[in-house]
Parts: sequence; C-alpha cells; structure tokens
Amino acid sequence: MARRAAPDAAHSLPVRPPKVRVFFALWPDADVAARLDALGAEAHADCGGRRTRRDTLHLTLAFIGDIDAVRVPALIGAADTVAVEPLTLCLDRVGSWRHNRIAWAGTQSVPAALTTLANGLIDALRAAGFQLERRNFAPHVTLLRRIHDAFPERDVAPVDWRVERFVLVESQRLPQGAQYRILAQWPAGGSAGCPVRTEQ
Repeated sequence: MARRAAPDAAHSLPVRPPKVRVFFALWPDADVAARLDALGAEAHADCGGRRTRRDTLHLTLAFIGDIDAVRVPALIGAADTVAVEPLTLCLDRVGSWRHNRIAWAGTQSVPAALTTLANGLIDALRAAGFQLERRNFAPHVTLLRRIHDAFPERDVAPVDWRVERFVLVESQRLPQGAQYRILAQWPAGGSAGCPVRTEQ
C-alpha cells in the first residue's frame, strides 16, 4: 500500500496576522527631553533602578497594546477626529510608585486642554472598537524603572513643555531594550478631521 505523504506543516497551520504594540503619547523636543533626562539622573541617585533613555522619554495619552497591524489605519482614523489645543505642561514634581517600581516626573496642575485631549482620544478609540483599560488619567513621564527604593514626592525646578503635537508610536521589544517608531503625528492647533501626519 502506498504511504500517504504527510501534509506540509507550513501550509496546514493558519497564518497569524502580524501584531504591533502601539500607544498614543506626547513626545518632547530635544531641550525638554534633556531636562527630563537630568531629572532622571537626580532621581537615580536617590533610588537606583534603570533610567529611561533620553530619546524614548514620553508622556502616554492612551496605551493600546498588541493589535493586528491591519488595525493601525483604524487607530489613525479615530485620532483624526480629535482636536488638539495648544498647551504648556509644567512638570514641577518628581515621585515614585512602589507598586510598579517606577520614578516619574509630573505636574501639580494638569492643564484642562491636556485632560480634554486624553479623554477625547480615549472616547474616540473606544467608539472605534478598541478596548482600553479604565483608569484615571495621571499624566507623568517615566524617568526610571525597577527602582530599588521608593521616595516621597518633591518639588523640582519647573520644566515647561510647550506641547506641539501628539503621536502614535510603535514599541518594538529588542534585546537591547524597547525601540520606538513614530507612525503618525497630529499637530497642536489642528482641527479635528484635518490632521497633518508624518510617518517615519
């Protein structure tokens, strides 16, 4: 009896769509990033841990997580509906959170325009069918991860951050650490439905 050939495993398994890990954020210019990096160096002297690289410092607006790559255009379409008002964010506090072992830079006064942006973006994403964690918006920039010791909040010399855009970012996990790639951006002062986007 002739033996039936085994099916080719490469053709018998379903093809999984490629995934991307993405989030929306505010991305600082070089001057603000340098000042935040200096705050990270000061905090590191207090609590140890792993410093965030200067070129990856950011403030997360909405974390999406892992999604099928084909859904990225829907993310961009949802963000197209969100108007971005010009604003200045004053980062004048540093502190730490014991539960996730990070040190952060934050603000004593959250601009109303920033809260409106974050809430509007989350509402637009949920309306487009994306599932997001339900949590209060607590704007901060992560300066350190895996800190050794928590420390109390304290005032610092203000870092005035003129927000000029928000961005959609892909996070790639590599052996040397996370690498970020900006997929699209929306300028402050733009009207909903009329964004200017630049893919990198």
